[in-house]
Amino acid sequence: MNSYQSVWEDEETNRKVELLVNYSHDEEGFTINEITPIKVTFHCPTTKEVLRTIGVWTKTGRAMLANQFHASGRVQSLEQEIISAGLAGACV
Repeated sequence: MNSYQSVWEDEETNRKVELLVNYSHDEEGFTINEITPIKVTFHCPTTKEVLRTIGVWTKTGRAMLANQFHASGRVQSLEQEIISAGLAGACV
């Protein structure tokens, strides 16, 4: 299994969520196995300045953010991001 770090810019809630993505690639294709949110940065809605950054340490917090990420429909673009970076082919 391989890892990739990405940032989800959630403009609706004025935050950026740092994600750790575990994935695998074999003859059958590319698979995202797990998405783990690790840090959230909150921004001011008007100035876009950073208000604060917090780590995501609890299982419940990680599950909630991962569910929100899946619901946002960004999983497919995350897959493309990893493939475009050339990382998916490096793990065969």
